Amino acid sequence: MTPQHDAIPGPAPHIEAFADRLLRVRRPPVDTLTKGETEISLLVTAPGSWPDGAEIRVNLRRRGDGPNVLLVHGWEGAPSDFKVIGDKLVAAGFSLWSPDLPGHGRSDGERLSIPLAARVLHAVAAEAGSFALALGHSIGGACLVHALAGGLAVERVVLLATPTHYGSFVRFASAQAGLKGLAVEALMELLHDLIGEHPDWIDMRRQAAAMQKPVLFVHSTDDKVVSFTAAQDVASIWHGAQWMAVNGLGHRRLLDDASVAMRVRAFALAG
Repeated sequence: MTPQHDAIPGPAPHIEAFADRLLRVRRPPVDTLTKGETEISLLVTAPGSWPDGAEIRVNLRRRGDGPNVLLVHGWEGAPSDFKVIGDKLVAAGFSLWSPDLPGHGRSDGERLSIPLAARVLHAVAAEAGSFALALGHSIGGACLVHALAGGLAVERVVLLATPTHYGSFVRFASAQAGLKGLAVEALMELLHDLIGEHPDWIDMRRQAAAMQKPVLFVHSTDDKVVSFTAAQDVASIWHGAQWMAVNGLGHRRLLDDASVAMRVRAFALAG
């Protein structure tokens, strides 16, 4: 530990409360099962000093037959967010695997982190095998890339409106909450302990530089939640990346757009 870190005080109660706020999920409504969809229960070991316990039970959904596709929903999202895209992929002959991330759907827990979600995706792969395609929306895309950096077996990748740097998000949220200086560093160290990795290390620019898998980035120019230019920057680093810019679809409406679904289907079938 550096002398600077030695000077960081232990987390004050308000810092602990803010860290919990960053991790805690407002559980969305539970999806109803799609016709032909089955469920599997997985037990996932959590990294770090995870407040919801050392093991989390995760619900996994499957439908369709054929090569495996992994779908990773976003924060306070659900597998049904991929209905338009998923229906196209099932019709094209793929099998969909869709976990309810911790704190969502029928999975246990009240909180979510990117390292925990990456553990979930590895557990899904242990059940399903390798994936011909994996899609992630919003923070689900960041979770997917984190799992890829840890060796998740995927042939082709689609990232929809995906954020690129967790540490930057934490620092921005801290500034909005009035935290500064050593208080921010204490928060970062507390999150490091809770989630098992330092937020600044969860950096898609660093991860993309080592990636060779074919990838399609889809992002709307008017996304008010996740930076269009930051995603575009990461796409420029990822070797061979394809980029689909759309207009007027914000952060979530691109999931329901027919042209996006068709481009994803074509990308999947090109593998």
